[in-house]
Amino acid sequence: MSQSVASIVAYLELLHANRHLVAAAYSHGGVALDEDNQRRVRQLQQQRVLVPYLQDDFRLSPSLGRHLDEVFQRQRSYAVGANFGELVHRLEQLLGEYVSASHEGRLEDQGEYQSEFDIGVFELAALVGDELLGLRVITENQFANVSTLAEKRRQNEFYLGRAERIGETLALLEGESLLGTLAGASMLKPLLEVFRHQVLNRLPQWRATHMDITAVLKAYLYRLRQVEPNARRIRAFAHFLRKTPDYQPPEAESLQALPAWSSRFAGLRLKVHPDLALSSTREALADTAKSIASAKISIARQRLAGRLLEGGLDKPVRFISPKPVQLAFGRYLLEASAAAMPLSAVGWKRQQRDLGSLDEDAWLLYALHAVDLLGNRLQGRGHRLQVERRQAPASHARSGNLVVTDLAVWKKD
Repeated sequence: MSQSVASIVAYLELLHANRHLVAAAYSHGGVALDEDNQRRVRQLQQQRVLVPYLQDDFRLSPSLGRHLDEVFQRQRSYAVGANFGELVHRLEQLLGEYVSASHEGRLEDQGEYQSEFDIGVFELAALVGDELLGLRVITENQFANVSTLAEKRRQNEFYLGRAERIGETLALLEGESLLGTLAGASMLKPLLEVFRHQVLNRLPQWRATHMDITAVLKAYLYRLRQVEPNARRIRAFAHFLRKTPDYQPPEAESLQALPAWSSRFAGLRLKVHPDLALSSTREALADTAKSIASAKISIARQRLAGRLLEGGLDKPVRFISPKPVQLAFGRYLLEASAAAMPLSAVGWKRQQRDLGSLDEDAWLLYALHAVDLLGNRLQGRGHRLQVERRQAPASHARSGNLVVTDLAVWKKD
């Protein structure tokens, strides 16, 4: 067993031996030094598990306390998230040092920087996931750990700022500064694979979670801004009642005119419906129906067919000639309906000498458009055709463009 592993085991054994003291320091905010725990407290102080607070009081180290907060999902008010910008900048620095060590032939240093990059990417991915998980827990619980509306609004703005910083981090992870450098050199392929496994494969899920959290926080902030003016008036009225506990509202009969504040209420919008269970209501409705004048029924007369007047001027008949591309598509469709194998539209056009002046891209675009317009009519009794669109492979993994290179039509069996 190496010395470093032995030291780690000894440290963990020390934590296990003093687990009750560590748990008390975490749960109660600290421990007091006395004769019974003096030796154990000094041992934990030497290992930087406990940190002096006052003269005889000790508190848990902040790093260990944050770890226990993550384990037990303890939410601290206005907890500060990780500095993702510095972590991304550190990865960029490690990339530069890795490239320099490779150019200078320092293979041992190159391996060390590769290991540090791997650990840094893993740490960044874990922190982003924990940050999103923590914000999701906060939003689902509606962060209801405050007592006033002003605190609620300030807390909402704080968490919204943390969510926006995560959005900026996700944009940095896809930017040219880091991802562009990794994808631009073949020597960085091992580091790119690590980055893709830890970060790129999780980005869609992170982005969707971030959008959900941001939408909830913005909705709550908007709702609080709408409620705040009414809440301010209610607080003012409550403060008035506390200052004047013997206040009694005046009797309505003694008021000559209603005060201005009473006109703020628009009143209840009541909807009335007749009670048909009462015979008097049914009789009143019957009398009302009898008093309604009957509608006048008008019968539309049937119009007679017109007749042709003699001596009328003959309007010239205009014949629309089909375009060359339309005639060409008709010929192509006719040959394709007799072909047992797929007939390429581009290949067929190249074989027609009279279509040399027709642009190939325009021909393919018209053929695709015409096939889409025909739709189910290609499966009718006269045709029974099968259509296949041939597409070029995507230029990169996240490309959303569909490049159609050819169209094939043939007789369906």
